[in-house]
Amino acid sequence: AHRLTEELGGTKFWAERTGSVPAASFTVTKWAWLAEHEPEAVRAARAVRLPHDYLTERLTGQGTTDRGDASGTGWWASGTEAYDEEILAHVGLDPALLPRVVRPGEVAGTVRESHDLPFSKGTLVACGTGDNAAAALGLGIRPGTPVMSLGTSGTVYAVSRRRPADPTGTVAGFADARGDWLPLACTLNCTLAVDRVATLLGLDREAVQPGDGVTLLPFLDGERTPNLPHASGLLHGLRHDTTGGQLLQAAYDGAVHSLLGALDRVLDEDADPSAPLLLIGGGARGAAWQRTVRRLSGRPVQVPEARELVALGAAAQAAGLLTGEDPAAVARRWDTAAGPVLEAVERDEETLARIAGVLSDAAPLLERGTDTA
Repeated sequence: AHRLTEELGGTKFWAERTGSVPAASFTVTKWAWLAEHEPEAVRAARAVRLPHDYLTERLTGQGTTDRGDASGTGWWASGTEAYDEEILAHVGLDPALLPRVVRPGEVAGTVRESHDLPFSKGTLVACGTGDNAAAALGLGIRPGTPVMSLGTSGTVYAVSRRRPADPTGTVAGFADARGDWLPLACTLNCTLAVDRVATLLGLDREAVQPGDGVTLLPFLDGERTPNLPHASGLLHGLRHDTTGGQLLQAAYDGAVHSLLGALDRVLDEDADPSAPLLLIGGGARGAAWQRTVRRLSGRPVQVPEARELVALGAAAQAAGLLTGEDPAAVARRWDTAAGPVLEAVERDEETLARIAGVLSDAAPLLERGTDTA
């Protein structure tokens, strides 16, 4: 990822050209790695597909993708909404191996005749999209509405009418499933890291206690936001009277601090800072997660009752294809974002400042991947 960034003009070039700075998870980076380490596999390749592209092709017999998943490859130019010939040439990928990009609302194909598909021949097939774009569609969110997803990793995103281009690499400038954009930032350490800390302490994940002196940066798998791929966890401010519950609360605080810092970069300047933050994902119903997000964001928090938002986004896309409606409007009619709204509380500026200070002071150690406790 670092080499690709430098070889083709640096972070500004990539952000402006593709909307994102390459990370190890991007398809362009994986293809470049494959070409270097397994060139025989590259020579044998007959097509390059993302997982949902493969499923669509199994159904229709046609190679298609959507702009949302295409925008996460690193070889799709967000300005022209077409594959970038310069980048493809640089990594040695023939554009003929790539799927056609289908526009939102366009039929990707129809189900082909096959003995092993449980669908009628001729059934319409929509273009599909990636998981975050599908969840945004399933929520029916309007531009500027902030979303925080608490899963194994954490994500924050919002729909925007402006094409993102963040040269710091914090925000990925993905396309959404409707024709707008989905600026998104991702942290590697979220619910999995907090649960690991709870397990080490022998505590239930809700067994938190307030404390104002201990800081835990839960970068147990390195980190992407901030970009510290070799980092390990860091514990600071431990005292004789520190309790296990306070350590656990510090893990929640560290994870949410990273997400909120990314959210500030995701949202447009004209976004309403008092709008409820939609909290989704596996951790969204956890009381400790909810309290931590409210305390550190200072925002009201809304927890949608609908659970399978990615599937609901797929259903809304299918409904929109059949009726010609905006699929986000379909989801809003289904009221998929409905759920309790937890009132805003005063933002805990002291904790935010303490975590930021520890992170700044420890940055040289974290970047070297030093085990620190």
